[in-house]
Amino acid sequence: MADETVSKPPAQWTEGESGPLQASVLFMDLVSSSDFASVMGLKDYADYVSAFHDLCVRQTRFFFKTFSKTEHVDYNVELVGDELVVFLHTDSPPNDVYLLICLAVTLKCGWLGSPLNTERLFSGLSSTGLAAGINSGLVWARRTAKGFVKCGFAINAGKRIESVSREGDRYQVFVSDPAFKQINRRIRNLLFGPRRITPMKGVVVPLGVHELAECFMNIGKRLEPELLQGFVRLGRQALQRNTFDLWVHTCWQVYQASVAGDRISDEALSLCEHVLNIDPTNPAALYHAGQGMTERNDVETARLYYEDLTRHWPKFADGWLELARTYRSLGLKEEARRSVLQARRRGIPEEEFAGSTPAS
Repeated sequence: MADETVSKPPAQWTEGESGPLQASVLFMDLVSSSDFASVMGLKDYADYVSAFHDLCVRQTRFFFKTFSKTEHVDYNVELVGDELVVFLHTDSPPNDVYLLICLAVTLKCGWLGSPLNTERLFSGLSSTGLAAGINSGLVWARRTAKGFVKCGFAINAGKRIESVSREGDRYQVFVSDPAFKQINRRIRNLLFGPRRITPMKGVVVPLGVHELAECFMNIGKRLEPELLQGFVRLGRQALQRNTFDLWVHTCWQVYQASVAGDRISDEALSLCEHVLNIDPTNPAALYHAGQGMTERNDVETARLYYEDLTRHWPKFADGWLELARTYRSLGLKEEARRSVLQARRRGIPEEEFAGSTPAS
């Protein structure tokens, strides 16, 4: 009898074999699709869902190709109605969770630049969006010629998490407790909101979830080129229409900085100030505004931005690192030392402290 607590590496399975499999699952859905279905004609709604399917197929193939993942062994993609399901099961569960979060963000960016949203934005309307739920755990699987047939509570829970993710107020990407534990303190470019307990239909015990609050991933390396062009073309306009969809600002800001040689342009700095008028605690705006001020030799103002950043987001290691560098530039040795300690306890490697710690 198979041990139901031990998962074999997926590449070692033979056809017909069954047993427990460690898997991470992403459920992604069109927000308010039922509302659209109720007012659209059959053909228009079919085109709407078809555009979503096209996005999912193009982006998942491109995304996993960049990471050299093999379909049906490392991952598989399923599309049912207005919902996408992606299973990822490699030898590294923490990396699987991280990749699914990044995939969800790239899909949101790709959907923003879709023809439907282009039409809505140029008509003065807000764009439509996507919401996601991510879970990780053991499932029962059977190896077939086409991949793995899977079932288990981890899948059901992932679906329930997606169903409540649209209640989020930032990225609308919810990560379960088991998935969050896989990556917590491992990943520097993700920030999460506080844990919340959410009752879910069909789940006896309420599940703990964490909303993705910020993602500093560069979509330029992860988003299919044509979809990237659509996002860049519409990103600024979306911020004018979707005032509180500030995840758009972060993805645009990180990408623009990479294009500009890791520098903050005047346009990007102005956008940071605009976002901070809406949300004074926005981590991406505070971080990039601090960088912009440093590049313009206004270190005192940069210090204020980084102090706000670390006060509101104390788990953001790179905020402490930049604050330490700023303190050192100002000759504040003790403050720099304390900031270095904060960055170190949050996982910044020793070699990155060059220029941050004061000379003894």
